[in-house]
Amino acid sequence: MLLGGKALAQDAPDLAGGPNWTPPDLSGQSIRMWGLNYAPHVERYQMLISKFQELTNGTVTLEPQDGSSIVSSALTSLASRNPPDVLCLMGRMSDGLVKQGGLTDVRQSVYGDLGIDNAAWWFPEALGAYSWGEAIHGVPVEGNAHSGVSVRLDLVAAAGADLAWPGTVADADLNELNAAFASYEQMFEFAARLQNKGSSPVIWGQNRQGWELLNIATMMEQLGTNWFDEQSGQFAFDSEACVEALQTLVTKPYELGIESKLGLGHVVNVFAAGQAALGIGNDAAAGEATAVGLSATNVVLPSLVAGQAPKFVGEGGWGFEIPVGAKNEAGAIEFLKFMTTYDAQFIWSGIYGGMTPACRPVAKSSIYAGDGPLSQGQRRLHTAGPNTRFMGHGWDPQINEMVQPIVDLLREGKSTPKDTAAELQRQLTAQQQRFARS
Repeated sequence: MLLGGKALAQDAPDLAGGPNWTPPDLSGQSIRMWGLNYAPHVERYQMLISKFQELTNGTVTLEPQDGSSIVSSALTSLASRNPPDVLCLMGRMSDGLVKQGGLTDVRQSVYGDLGIDNAAWWFPEALGAYSWGEAIHGVPVEGNAHSGVSVRLDLVAAAGADLAWPGTVADADLNELNAAFASYEQMFEFAARLQNKGSSPVIWGQNRQGWELLNIATMMEQLGTNWFDEQSGQFAFDSEACVEALQTLVTKPYELGIESKLGLGHVVNVFAAGQAALGIGNDAAAGEATAVGLSATNVVLPSLVAGQAPKFVGEGGWGFEIPVGAKNEAGAIEFLKFMTTYDAQFIWSGIYGGMTPACRPVAKSSIYAGDGPLSQGQRRLHTAGPNTRFMGHGWDPQINEMVQPIVDLLREGKSTPKDTAAELQRQLTAQQQRFARS
């Protein structure tokens, strides 16, 4: 891989399968970029732009966009025939643009031209978020699977040294099996040991509120059932797999007395407030708790299938796309080629102190090499990357917001797992039908 001989990360790991890009001279050329008007993103855009300009002598002009309207603004720019040359957008937010024929397929112009071995270079979830059938409509820069269990280390220390959990496995021995709890039974027993109902506030064994769709889809995947079929547009919530997922998500931990529905909205808030020993559903819980003075790390969720390495379904992350009709498509293609390189991926992955990378070799980089609990947790989470797939395209994004209220009825004892599964199928199918007609 060529980057003008100026590699950012001198400790770069094995780069086999990566792009072979020679930076062109783009003197006198300008590229318009749209991205999210959000400080951590803007900082990364500027770092990437600076490196790209250094390598190519071209000019990139950043035009930050409001997150609530970036998709509609992109659609408007296509209709007015004045789109940006490069667009930074989540893959799962791009269905409407693809449906309108508004994104360029860069499968050959970027990936093929650079000779990238996609299976070796990318984690499957990340690239899947930009793949529609055989077409690839962008370059990913992150993954977002929420495969972790955030753990309060102060509570572990207080509980004693005889606890069985993945946090005792040495870095050199980590693999896809031992970075995770061996079973849900082991995790529930661990949570029970850590909880303290006599404290103020009460410290529950675990909390799993929020991000229910990903939780349910992941457990259904482990049981061999795809939650949503892209070809037919059909959900599979009316299945035994969904019923078992709901039993594990809610019924069992509530019956064991290690979890209760709390009024803080979702797991990140609950965990950071010190009201749960384990936070499940969003890997950011450990970082947010650390930011307020708690000691926390991440390990990996178990599989519902004994002895099986856990599989996960993720929502993918952000990446870079080229709208159809870009004024400088050739320059935009070079920017996306740059974004496939180790150095560009390394730059982005430093966001938030270390985001789940899209590029496999970056997972071995110095970003995640620290000895602190969060860095150790990130290395455990990376073992799940090869077994994580993207959740699929074509479903109505509003469905995300519909799942928690339905599942909350189960938490409140007003429904059963079987009835909850049926209600998910009924309500989400009706919404998907409305979406398909729109």
